[in-house]
Amino acid sequence: MPICQLKTNYPMDAAAREALLLDTATTAAELLNKPLAAVMAMLDSCDMRMNGTGDTVFFAEFRYVLPQECSKEKQAFLDRFADRMLALFRQHTGVDPHRIYMQFTEMARESAWKYTEKD
Repeated sequence: MPICQLKTNYPMDAAAREALLLDTATTAAELLNKPLAAVMAMLDSCDMRMNGTGDTVFFAEFRYVLPQECSKEKQAFLDRFADRMLALFRQHTGVDPHRIYMQFTEMARESAWKYTEKD
């Protein structure tokens, strides 16, 4: 199960939070070739400081299994993943791109939870 864990100090109402979560999960599902139902997305609002200021900042952590078809072009895959998520976070929050930190953690396929659709 791909996991998208997001944290920000950007003030958002319930509708904005839901839109960000849905867009994040949908984009991750597309990039990782997974069904949307297999993607977990979390959003925490919290106090955050970066470079000594409380200006808007955004942190995202992604845990995923690299799609097999991307194994030979891993760097290109990560560049595409980061670029798409950066654009998405800027769209939803307007945060300065220098105040967005993303962490990507690839999990071994055999140690990841296996999603199976149920009828």
